[in-house]
Amino acid sequence: MKTKYLILAITVPAVVLADQATKIAAKIGLQPLVSAPDPGERFLTVIDGFFRLKYAENAGAAWGLGNAWSPAVRIPFFIVVTLLAIGLILYFVRRMEEDKRLLPVAFALVLAGAVGNLIDRIYQGRVVDFIDWYVRFDSPLDLGLTTLSAGEHHWPTFNIADIGISVGVALLFLELLFAKKPAQAGASPGRKK
Repeated sequence: MKTKYLILAITVPAVVLADQATKIAAKIGLQPLVSAPDPGERFLTVIDGFFRLKYAENAGAAWGLGNAWSPAVRIPFFIVVTLLAIGLILYFVRRMEEDKRLLPVAFALVLAGAVGNLIDRIYQGRVVDFIDWYVRFDSPLDLGLTTLSAGEHHWPTFNIADIGISVGVALLFLELLFAKKPAQAGASPGRKK
């Protein structure tokens, strides 16, 4: 078996299983907290002032894009877009040179993340998120161009599939930045023009 397919065969199922298992755990352990009468009891603090586990459902895409769309439009749209992305990833992997090592890992992570969130969309019409990163400021923080107000500032809640997609995209950028450029056709080494 070619290495790139082996990387996909190991990475994709591992990430999808981790994603689905943690989402099930979030439904069991965190979803009941959503209705806690005290807002301070609606999450589990992992690192105070930075990291919580908090159940959320996202009907849209990243940052809630498409949340307000009708489910009759939103669900098929995101399923079709995800299936097209999966097809495109598989096309690129198939055409990829065998000597590449970072690219198959990057594509496998993006593919696994897409599949993990697609499973949620197909079975429940929304994606389960539970990782809540935030920072808290006791007083406003002046950043020069802007000022952050006092209080908590949250990154949008996310899941393992989202981590796979983000890390995969970061690896793709690294590959684009640092990959060796193929030699120009027709140029012979040592000959100056």
